[in-house]
Amino acid sequence: MKLPRRVTITEVGTRDGFQIEPDFIPTDLKVEVVNRLSATGMPRIEVTSFVSPKAVPQLKDAEEVMARITRRPGATYAALVPNDKGASRAVEAGVDEIHTVVSASESHNLANVNMTIAESLQKLSAVAEVCRRAGKPVVAGISTSFGCPFEGEVPLQNLESVVARLVDLGAKGIALADTTGMANPGQVARTLEYLMPKFPGIEWTLHTHDTRAMAIPNILAAMECGVTRFDASIGGLGGCPFAPGASGNVCTEDLVHCLHAMGIETGINLDALIDTSKRVQEIVGRPLPGQIIKAGKADRRYPLPDSVHRRLAAE
Repeated sequence: MKLPRRVTITEVGTRDGFQIEPDFIPTDLKVEVVNRLSATGMPRIEVTSFVSPKAVPQLKDAEEVMARITRRPGATYAALVPNDKGASRAVEAGVDEIHTVVSASESHNLANVNMTIAESLQKLSAVAEVCRRAGKPVVAGISTSFGCPFEGEVPLQNLESVVARLVDLGAKGIALADTTGMANPGQVARTLEYLMPKFPGIEWTLHTHDTRAMAIPNILAAMECGVTRFDASIGGLGGCPFAPGASGNVCTEDLVHCLHAMGIETGINLDALIDTSKRVQEIVGRPLPGQIIKAGKADRRYPLPDSVHRRLAAE
């Protein structure tokens, strides 16, 4: 396998995960989780979203969260925005980077934001202008990049046209999202091999959901294509309320454990990350889908049963 020596993880749990929790998570706890994630050495955190409180009441405290977190030098603290108003709020709150999103399929875009793709791109043009004036970089996410729960397959040419428009708007990075876990490693490789040569200089990110237990295999395929940036969510939190069947994002600690086991550096303290995941599990009040907090790391060892001790002693 042709794998990189180091990859960069963007933690999205406090935005992508917390936004769909049924109960509002108090601001103090959100700040605590972001600070814990920072302390693990997490290089990039998508902290929150500057969206209408009516649309996403769980993130109505975006400004307060950004104001109260402790920023670790060298880390990037980003936020998702839906329009130029949200971008202006995010800039005022001092985010380091702006994230946006549009779908590759018309039906999902209409279900998600009640706009056509063309209408969304027009809104994102205004976002790009706000960011350009403020000197804030933009990473543009594309939902349903590998398939739509309503339309099925999304032709590569359709995806390419959305990427081209976002690049024209000034996006420094493109995040291809497998919104409902429909992708497979072969498809991921074909998509990246098709797109990457057409858009040199773009920073590519893969945003995976583990709906069908394919997230980490898809990430491995992307790494073999040269992608070194990946979104992940603490404990496997997340999902898309407008994508039937979607489950949580790839679990951050599971992904980091896998990478470290293969000798790939992340700069993240895995033990501290596992402790953070356990704390998030307490906060949301239910078991999370991550595996490492259940099974422990692969180098975990257990005491021998007494019967085995006796047998060994006798021999």
